[in-house]
Amino acid sequence: MASYDAIGAVSMTLAGLIRDRYPRAEFGTAEVDLYQAASFHHPMKNGFSIYLYRVAVNGTVRNMSCRTTPDGRRFRPSLPLDLYYLITPWAEDTERQLRMLGWVMRFLEDQGTLSASHLNHYVAETDIFTPNESIDIVCDPLTLNDYLTLWDRLRTLPASASYALRMVLVDSTLSVDEGPPVQTRTFGIGEVVS
Repeated sequence: MASYDAIGAVSMTLAGLIRDRYPRAEFGTAEVDLYQAASFHHPMKNGFSIYLYRVAVNGTVRNMSCRTTPDGRRFRPSLPLDLYYLITPWAEDTERQLRMLGWVMRFLEDQGTLSASHLNHYVAETDIFTPNESIDIVCDPLTLNDYLTLWDRLRTLPASASYALRMVLVDSTLSVDEGPPVQTRTFGIGEVVS
């Protein structure tokens, strides 16, 4: 289970995978950057931007049990998050931009799942995710209303693909204290207490 660093690690993993694997012979030297909303006012000339536009608590898993470590300590339940990204190819040539869009969509579909080794590879800490963790990559198109709203705010936005990375579990560091096991129980029924 991941610490609060998980959101940053997932974002860096997406950027790192695209940076390492895009076809240089076809697209030349391309930038791959994490974007904030202000970054769209002066976008890059050639490359891929990765914009985290929404973070939501996963609605399908709400009653998680307490997390137990191998040594038996118990912690509050993990927070299951879904991260929503907008991945945009940038190029001065329209055909090249559309080829880049097709490549990145096919690449992410082929990835399907990010394992812990992927997730820990692109950050300085190598233990943010435990070896048994993984995160699903799902193409999650924006509704037309959401896309038009986004396009209205980010006027220079070219055709983009939106993806959800599901079930990023963010662990709590608050322990759940328990008393010792109950040995006997005494009921004071009928006793007079003064």
